[in-house]
Amino acid sequence: MLDFKPISLDDRNNIEKYFNFLEEPFCDFSFGNLFFWSVVENTNIAFYDDFLFIRFSDDEYFYYAFPIGSGEIKNAINLILKDAKLNNKKIKFVCLNKNQAKILKENSEEKIIINKNRDAFDYIYSLEKLASLSGRKYHSKKNHFNSFKNKYNFKFELINEENIFQCISFAREWYSENEATSTLIREQKALECAFENYFKLNLIGAIIKVENKIIAFCIGEEMYNKNIFCTHFEKADYNFQGAYTAINKLFSEFLIGNFKLVNREDDAGVEGLRKAKLSYHPEILLEKYYAEFEN
Repeated sequence: MLDFKPISLDDRNNIEKYFNFLEEPFCDFSFGNLFFWSVVENTNIAFYDDFLFIRFSDDEYFYYAFPIGSGEIKNAINLILKDAKLNNKKIKFVCLNKNQAKILKENSEEKIIINKNRDAFDYIYSLEKLASLSGRKYHSKKNHFNSFKNKYNFKFELINEENIFQCISFAREWYSENEATSTLIREQKALECAFENYFKLNLIGAIIKVENKIIAFCIGEEMYNKNIFCTHFEKADYNFQGAYTAINKLFSEFLIGNFKLVNREDDAGVEGLRKAKLSYHPEILLEKYYAEFEN
């Protein structure tokens, strides 16, 4: 039987050693992401038989990641099915790559339906391209940045112990001025947890100030694949035209010395966000699948 428990900061080393078995750099599987989204996704973990098991939940479902590790996969899947049955929960497998979906289907005694989850595809970009904005594809982006640079006397800073509280205040103001959709409510709770544990999680972020007032910020972390950075949160004041372009470009310039790629996560099915992310021409659209049992 799997002994699930809530994820904690103390679990970091035990969790991250299993990340070496991951096949794809999904944003879902950075420690920070698992930890601060746990406040809304009820994230629990278990270690058994050379596997890391990750489970999210709501009132109706248990959502399981594909077991991460080197044990016997059929046995691991059966343990998950028993866990859901014991707790009287419906079950879905989430954050699957194509190969994992195939393995799941081959090793389940019950009929499984596999679905491609376009809303969850990760957008992975070349940091060099985001930093330079060179070429015809990025012409309008570069114009936006140059316009911002010429219009405002701005300052770019990394988030530190001196400015983090100002950044928290800006974030709260941003959410208060935008429609409180269920997505944004959940996101704000996760962001508050990220701020609260910012230095313990080794997060890396930056701000842009205009006249000593924060008008944009972004926060992320190094992924288990050392060549990839993952940007988790990014917000800017819409009153400052080009602020989103500026924080993206300037932060990419900062990161480029240590990373080659940046995972800027998914678009959650939001049309405007999808259009914006596609406009930066990702190198990779990282496909994800989910699986559920046929009734």
